Amino acid sequence: MDDGTLNSTHSINLGSSGRPLPDNLLAEILSYLPAKTFFRLLSVCKTFRQLSSDSHFLLSQSYHNNVISGFFPHISNVPGSFFLVDPYAGVPRSSLEFLSYRKVVILGSAGGLVFVLQYKDDALCVYNPARGTRCRLPSPPSKYWTRGGIGIAVRFMNDGDGVTKGYKLVYLLRTPAGSSFHRCQVYDSSARVWTMDKELDFGRMELHLEHPVVCDDVVFWASSHSESYERIDHYVVAFDVRKERTQIIPLPKEAAVACFDTIGIGKWEGKSLCLIHYEMCTWVFGLWLLRKTNDGPPGWVRVHEVSLRQIGFRELPIVSSVILSEVATTTLLVFTIQNEAYSYDIKDGKLKKLVSLGCHYPPLIPYSNTLRPCGEEEELLETTR
Repeated sequence: MDDGTLNSTHSINLGSSGRPLPDNLLAEILSYLPAKTFFRLLSVCKTFRQLSSDSHFLLSQSYHNNVISGFFPHISNVPGSFFLVDPYAGVPRSSLEFLSYRKVVILGSAGGLVFVLQYKDDALCVYNPARGTRCRLPSPPSKYWTRGGIGIAVRFMNDGDGVTKGYKLVYLLRTPAGSSFHRCQVYDSSARVWTMDKELDFGRMELHLEHPVVCDDVVFWASSHSESYERIDHYVVAFDVRKERTQIIPLPKEAAVACFDTIGIGKWEGKSLCLIHYEMCTWVFGLWLLRKTNDGPPGWVRVHEVSLRQIGFRELPIVSSVILSEVATTTLLVFTIQNEAYSYDIKDGKLKKLVSLGCHYPPLIPYSNTLRPCGEEEELLETTR
């Protein structure tokens, strides 16, 4: 892909004054368009086609459209296993089929990029489904591969103008049962090298590796739910990418997890870590925000609750996964019950059934429909739009 700036003498007339808009202003306006809408304009003129390979424009579009558009259910090798929550987003069917038929496991997604592990050669790759491109990443330092215990998180690096080009990829390997240490490796996309490889304490419980939350330099994972009938001391673990250390943050006492309770985490209003605790015995979601303190450990403040009984459920719902999704000007509570996914609009109180899934209780991996490049050495998929 061309890494330079747009260099075109062709301008588009978009005003009643008869004066054409300069290309840089036109590019800024178009960068607010969703990926699906932009692709429909490629046949309009040469300028639009040039923008589709201009790296600065692609990064600007990804910055302006970095909200959750849909979800990949965490089901290995299910063709087209994907659903949207944003009507203005769209992924070509060919890209979804490519991901499925090439037998890959999706490790995670961030900023429009999807990170996968290929079964055939255990290669770590990054894809942009919207553009139909991919890039192979260098193998991590550790040669220990396990398809069932890998998690990733992405920390995009701000270049000062809000547009994020490079990223740090946190690659987490679960260690054998009973150990609190995980193999934690960090990849720098700008330098194309792995800069860290350490064993760090992430606590003794299994983690929700499919859904990390990144706030500034810190990545959070929540411990996974337990089938034990006893209330267990669950926690959220924080990994500071810059300082390369972890911190175990206990849950509030009121959110102690019992059998078949479910916990998840999300980002509240784009900046604060939010804990979501579903208490099955009361059918209630409790939302807690993490607050930092000056002279002690961080604490939790309960800010909202949602009763499934009050919004229409009549039979005991067993919730398997729950996350927060920011769409347009609202926040959705997205959760799964058996093989069905629902969203609840926290602002207007509306419940919506999203989709019936191909299996029971799959975790959901959020996806943002953007034009972000995969890297300097990206290539088109064999199957294209």
